[in-house]
Amino acid sequence: MARRHEASVDWKHLVVYGAFVVVVALVGGVAIWSFIERQTLVIKPEPLPKITVVVETAGSKLGASWVRVLTQAELQPTLVPLETFDPIEGVVVFCDVENVPPRLAALLDEFVRRGGAIAFAGKPPKNPIGQFRLLTEPGRSDAAMRLSETVSPVLARLVPATEIPVHAGTPVPMLKESPRMVVDVRWRDSARAAVMHVQSNDARWLWFGFDPASLQRPDPTLLALLRSSFRWLAGQPVSDGAVGPPQTAKTMTPDARKDARENGFAFSVDRTRDDDTFTVRMINRGGVPLPNPTVKIWMPPRVTRVAFAGDFIMTRSATLTGVPEDGTCLVSLPRLTRNEDRVMKLRITAQRAVPAAQQNAQR
Repeated sequence: MARRHEASVDWKHLVVYGAFVVVVALVGGVAIWSFIERQTLVIKPEPLPKITVVVETAGSKLGASWVRVLTQAELQPTLVPLETFDPIEGVVVFCDVENVPPRLAALLDEFVRRGGAIAFAGKPPKNPIGQFRLLTEPGRSDAAMRLSETVSPVLARLVPATEIPVHAGTPVPMLKESPRMVVDVRWRDSARAAVMHVQSNDARWLWFGFDPASLQRPDPTLLALLRSSFRWLAGQPVSDGAVGPPQTAKTMTPDARKDARENGFAFSVDRTRDDDTFTVRMINRGGVPLPNPTVKIWMPPRVTRVAFAGDFIMTRSATLTGVPEDGTCLVSLPRLTRNEDRVMKLRITAQRAVPAAQQNAQR
C-alpha cells in the first residue's frame, strides 16, 4: 500500500509540473507572437502630395495666390502654364482654365475613367471632363465662409461650423449645384457653395470657389482643410474622430466631433511598410475617460473591404464597421481610459481591380 501511495504522489507531481510547462509555453508563444505582430506596426509615412497648379497664362494672379496658400499648407505646389502642361500625374489643380485643348481633354477623360482625381479653383473649364461638368455664374463673396457640420474627408479634424473670415465683395464664381455634389463650405450669408467634392466610383473631384488672396489673414483652419482635401484627393487615408454616446459617436454628429477635440481624443491612421495594412491609433490625452471613441476612415480608392489583423490583444473590445458604398469604415472602442494608447491593425481584404488600361500604363 505504501508503494502505491508513493507512485500516486509522484504521478500527481508530474501532472502539475507538466501543466506548468504548458502554461509557460503558451504564455511565451503569445508573447513572441505579440512581439512579432508589433514589429509589423512600423508605419511608412506618406508625404503630403505634390501639386501641379495649371493656369491659362503664366501671369495668373489667382494661380499665384493658390501657389502661396498651398505652400503655406506645406503641399509643394508647382505653377505650370496650360501650354506646357503635358503629363497627368500626382494631383492637378486647374486654376481659372476656361478651355481645355481637345488632346488634353481626351487624356483627362481617360485619366478620370481610370479613377484619377482632379481639382478646380475658380471658374472650371467649359468643356466636360469625362461625364462630369461644373457650371458657375459670376457672384460676390460674403464676409466669411462657414464650414459644414456634416462629416467629410475635406473637413476631417476641423471643428464643425467654424467660420473663415474673407474680404467681402470679392468677385467669385457661384457654383450651380447638383444632387451628387457634397458641399463642404458655404458662403455665410448667401449659403452658396464655396468648397465642394464629388466621388464617383474611384474618381474624385474637388472645387474651390474662393480666392486665397481675399482672406483677411492666414487661417490655420483653411490650411488644415487644404491638407486633408489634397490627401483625400491623392488617395491617402483620411480620418476623423468622435466620442460620446454610442449612437452619436458612430454617426459622427457635430457635437460628438466637437467633444473629441475638446476632451483630448487624439487619433491617426497610417499605412505600414506592407501596403495592404494600416495602423489605427487612439490616444486619450484628456483628463477623463472617453466613452465610445470612434475613428471614421476614408480609405484609398478601390478599397471595398478591410478587416482587423494582428493579435487579440490589439483588437480586444474593438469593433469594425464597413461602409463600402462610400469607401469608409468605423473603428470603435467602448472606452479609452486616461493616458491610454491603443494601436490596432487593419488589412485590406477586397478591392476593385485596376483597369487594364491603367495596368498597361503602369508597366
